[in-house]
Amino acid sequence: MSLLLALSLVAPVSLAQSPSSPRDETVRVRIETDSPEVSLFRVTGEGYGSVATTGGTGTMGFIQYQRECKMPCDVTLRDPTTDFFIGGSGITPSSRFSLLDLGQDVSLQVDPGSAGLRFTGWFSTLVGLSLVALGGVTYAIAPEVDELHTKSDRNGWVKLGVGSMLGGGALLAIGIPLIAFNGTDVKFVPNKLAGKGNGGLDL
Repeated sequence: MSLLLALSLVAPVSLAQSPSSPRDETVRVRIETDSPEVSLFRVTGEGYGSVATTGGTGTMGFIQYQRECKMPCDVTLRDPTTDFFIGGSGITPSSRFSLLDLGQDVSLQVDPGSAGLRFTGWFSTLVGLSLVALGGVTYAIAPEVDELHTKSDRNGWVKLGVGSMLGGGALLAIGIPLIAFNGTDVKFVPNKLAGKGNGGLDL
């Protein structure tokens, strides 16, 4: 009887002192940004699937996500161990991140990039690379002056090749900066340390 009584007294204390799961934790999140379109999304699932095409079988990845809040955003979230990202209408999605180990109250300082400008940058870069490659090939195969080809023939090929390379280079000069400067940047600032010289964590 005394042994059962002792166990009944010890068991509740042990349960009360057991550590909680990270999935039971909560974190309060505030977003600071100039864009009203910014939203915080949580990744809820992801996987891969096979797709049959005329050229064979391909693999594609997919993710499932849900919106947790849209500006103005001040929300308490459960399970900070899952992946999150910043996105929104016309906004370049940010890299995925976790809110674990950032404290129970954190601000996200978001500098959103333009999805439209970044798409333009990728398009300009791909076309530019194609023109540079085409120009290089055209210049390389320009015919030598002989009984079949005049100097004017060769000059025409050379001008076409050089012009293509210069045009492609100009598109690259436009496209690469558009890609580089239109990502979405996120800085984490734990609010308990705000104003005490803490620069936060850059994503």
